[in-house]
Amino acid sequence: MLKELKMNLHYTHKPNYYFYAHKLVLFLENHVKKHPSDVQETFNLNTIYDLFDHDFASSSTNLEGILNIVDEYVIETETGREALVAQYRISLDNHILTLSFNPNAVTRLIQGQTITYPKAA
Repeated sequence: MLKELKMNLHYTHKPNYYFYAHKLVLFLENHVKKHPSDVQETFNLNTIYDLFDHDFASSSTNLEGILNIVDEYVIETETGREALVAQYRISLDNHILTLSFNPNAVTRLIQGQTITYPKAA
């Protein structure tokens, strides 16, 4: 019976993409404020794994879905709403996530503009 219970818990686990996207945006916001001149940053996926409370699926297979939600977090700039992350590349073979930041969004964030959060479904 214990084995059966463990299997049910394993298969009923559903990651909360919006929660992890929010955690990632807060992490990136803090990072950008500390390193405003970095227009591109590479993170080891172990960092993301730790950030996502050791949820392996969310920090690997499901990471692209989470990053799609991160795209919905925007900052008002002089040219309109722009996402903080302009591009991303996931390399599971090398265990890295490379992010390119939107320079206009970074500038406005450093100036004190707040990030507009998406409405969760």
